[in-house]
Amino acid sequence: MKQLNIISTILSVMMLACSCQEESLSQSFVEYGNLRIEIKGFTTFLYDPLSCQVSFNRDKCEFRVHSDNMSDFYSLTLDEFPSEAGMKVSGTVSWTTGNNLHNKKTTFEVLKLEGDKVWLWSSKNRIALVVRSLE
Repeated sequence: MKQLNIISTILSVMMLACSCQEESLSQSFVEYGNLRIEIKGFTTFLYDPLSCQVSFNRDKCEFRVHSDNMSDFYSLTLDEFPSEAGMKVSGTVSWTTGNNLHNKKTTFEVLKLEGDKVWLWSSKNRIALVVRSLE
């Protein structure tokens, strides 16, 4: 009986550890083309064409999505322009949550390129974003 309790406890701890280390990239992230940023699995900013704007600077490799009054936004500056899925690219992402401004330098994996949109994921920081290059 004592061994059964020990095994049960070990299994419970293992299940808890697995759930805590779960990647926070939502299943639907790559399926939808909405411009957005997700932090640890939660959508922090979602582009709305009625109240938001998009900007892009190819020379600086900078992508921006912001509300019309610029109170909410996310911005991404990459070291190089993403050219293929699977590519790793370093950059700095900035975003707002309420009255707070966040900045993170990290490496992103290019998950998908489709038309003028790019899907990026940083597993280390659990940051996912979709940006758009305007030509």
